[in-house]
Amino acid sequence: MSVDDLRQQLKDRGYLTRGIERWFALDPWRSRAFWVELTIVAAKAAILIGAFALLPLVAIMLFRNRPLTGWETLVMALLYGGSAIIAGFALLLMVALILKLRPALVIDTPRALLSISFAASALFTIAIALWWSRFTSPPSLAELAAGLILIVVAFLISTIVVSAALLSFSIYELQRVPAIHQKSRGVPMSIAAAILTALLFLPAYAAQDRSAAGPPIQVVTTPTSRHVALIAVDGLTYEIARARPFPMLQPLATVRARSTTERWASVGTGVPPLLHGVHSVDGVRLRGGRHLIQALSSIDVVLHDLAPAIGLAHREALPPTVRRRDFAWEIFAARGVPSLSVNWWTTDDVRSGALESVGQSSIFAAAGGDPLQLDSGATKRALASIDRWHPRLVAVYLPALDVILNRLPLDRSTQLAESVQALDGIGAAVAAIRSRGYDVIVIGLPGDRQSGSGMLASTIDLAKRPAGAYDVAPTVCALMGFPASSEMPGTPLIQSELPRIATYGSRAAQREKVRLSNEYYENLKSLGYIR
Repeated sequence: MSVDDLRQQLKDRGYLTRGIERWFALDPWRSRAFWVELTIVAAKAAILIGAFALLPLVAIMLFRNRPLTGWETLVMALLYGGSAIIAGFALLLMVALILKLRPALVIDTPRALLSISFAASALFTIAIALWWSRFTSPPSLAELAAGLILIVVAFLISTIVVSAALLSFSIYELQRVPAIHQKSRGVPMSIAAAILTALLFLPAYAAQDRSAAGPPIQVVTTPTSRHVALIAVDGLTYEIARARPFPMLQPLATVRARSTTERWASVGTGVPPLLHGVHSVDGVRLRGGRHLIQALSSIDVVLHDLAPAIGLAHREALPPTVRRRDFAWEIFAARGVPSLSVNWWTTDDVRSGALESVGQSSIFAAAGGDPLQLDSGATKRALASIDRWHPRLVAVYLPALDVILNRLPLDRSTQLAESVQALDGIGAAVAAIRSRGYDVIVIGLPGDRQSGSGMLASTIDLAKRPAGAYDVAPTVCALMGFPASSEMPGTPLIQSELPRIATYGSRAAQREKVRLSNEYYENLKSLGYIR
């Protein structure tokens, strides 16, 4: 008996179906055609899935990271869309190979086709929803509405695309075309995806800053001879401060913020994060982009890991250029008031006119990973500048207590010993600056993941009403004879007769292209700011 006769008998008895025969390459050319057809169908469907899956991802990122340029939006869309295409292709390939055992299932049983399509689309929807839930702050109402609408659209389109792809595969296997599949939906869906993707670039175009930097806005001030020092202590709560002899201590409502940098930028500028634009310790800068993306989902492997790995992005510490509003002392210095800033977030080492600014990169590098040296180094730099030229306003940021209590994995005995040393250092800094003829204001706020109330202490007689952290900048403005702006939600804690002005304007330095060294980024890691 010949091989062909044996094969025919096996077919007649049902042991060798046409699909199995092709699968084992008894007809090699048709087998090759099967793989080509499967790859083409899966690729076309995955491209459509990716085109609609990127819409909610990019839209949510645009809401949380305004402004972004058109180029940055395009790169982000390519990264998210490309990742969705790869995931969709792999999923469709796997489902099609499973269905190869029963290719008639999706044609002859529409409920099975719908169930499989819903299940595959639900995987993408759940992944997007999980990604969205891992941001550190809840969405705004506009973001919530846009995100939900685009996720629903992506789910519906994915369901249609998956069902069409599975039908195409089954039609190829069975050589039967059901009525449901006689009209192609690929072209209209591709056009819809292109239009919706183009709409994502409108916010980037509208947010472009086309105005040139002008001279600082001139304001009417009240002459004053005060010398004021603002000492900001991260991690110092009212409950901790009560054990120390701080003058005129009172509790302080903290700033609702997502990170240390956002919280202290709000204190120093007096305006909410939406205006000053500082949100995180580090971020992702897309290749060729000029904005640092700060608001990221904690499970965003595309921007966190994939983009840096393929050279389309890199991680870096927060540079000074992200801040869109001046700190209070920068406002004063621009108008001739001698001012000193030491160790504040998003400041650089600059001596310009009436302002001397000592940024964190040099302070953190000198500390060598020792949190106590952060405060010691900042205090020494401040005292040296005070002795040299006696500025009218001094602002010093001391982060050691927060690092010890909240960031480094220290045992309880070490944590207690070092926190006591940090508190002693804060007391010594207050005494040293006060002895040089300065009125001192101390503000403390709980660190990330730390409970407790903020605290305010001062050698100045401040109002005893309930106060918040947003009141600090208007109070410093009043002490230096400057009006607060209407952008500042707080009110001065001393009597001020000056009317408010509308705004002090945007920060002139925001368009500078500053890159911080990798050493500074590694120092942030060693101190527990970046994990």
